[in-house]
Amino acid sequence: MNTVYFSGKLKKKYKTVDVQNVICTFAKEHGLAVQCPDENKTFVEFGIKSEGFCFSVENGKLEEQIIKHEVDEAGKFWYIYDLLYQLRSLLTAYEVHDDFGIWADYCYQKEPVKIELRELTEEEKEIWKHLNLSRCTNSCQILLGIIELFLWDKGPFKDEVLGDWPTMIQKIREERRRVAPEWLYGIIDTWIYYCMDFCGKPVSEYPENHKKLTAAKYAACGGLASNVLHFRGGSFGKLEKDITVFFEYENQKYKQQTGYGLDQSVSVYRYVLYALEYLGFRIRQQPNYPSEPLDASCFDYYSLV
Repeated sequence: MNTVYFSGKLKKKYKTVDVQNVICTFAKEHGLAVQCPDENKTFVEFGIKSEGFCFSVENGKLEEQIIKHEVDEAGKFWYIYDLLYQLRSLLTAYEVHDDFGIWADYCYQKEPVKIELRELTEEEKEIWKHLNLSRCTNSCQILLGIIELFLWDKGPFKDEVLGDWPTMIQKIREERRRVAPEWLYGIIDTWIYYCMDFCGKPVSEYPENHKKLTAAKYAACGGLASNVLHFRGGSFGKLEKDITVFFEYENQKYKQQTGYGLDQSVSVYRYVLYALEYLGFRIRQQPNYPSEPLDASCFDYYSLV
């Protein structure tokens, strides 16, 4: 049986009863049995073997539900994902995932994101020769190490910061142009500012209030921080949703092939480049690599929390 996990928060304009009404309407349209012991709890029978299908909303939150279902040949299990997809319009901070990767595939097929897939160039592959991952203890260190290789000799970081994670974070916090308060957003924003072009022109040459750049930058910071660094601080709209749908789809495929997540592999760099290029960013040039490989284990987010 497949296990599904989902949770979310009601948008301000909706009430608990609105969730129940959507579920009951969906059940009626598809001939599914539904029970409503009160307005906070709704039980649905999908016509297949399943466990725990109770949609429970308390104090404006759809508390995390853990449910199981069989994948039947008649395809009735798709009703589950149809309903979860419909509920998205009522919820924010909405998260759904499942052990088989059905949700990621469903979203990708429902709203396919046209992100160009390409192989890394030989020049881009060279980055792995300069990054020591042997002592990494969490997945976010891979991306943080990559970003450090790009930034170590740029702007305010070129004096003494190579491998000095606390100092780098302090300098990011002090940078006036880092508009996002969370410093994991800040390091991505800093990488974009010093190392990338946007629509063919260096990011640093744009005015701070450039609408298109700001939307793309917020999507990159929010999407990469959430998908790769596992720091969730809210959604920044459609562009972020696009790169997140794509990440979830590719991540599930990678798990099925290798047994572990895309964010735990050097292949995550391919996703990062695809996402950035989809948003309009291009890395201006490859890093000026330091003389010795950089030990990525020094970039420990959890030690600074």
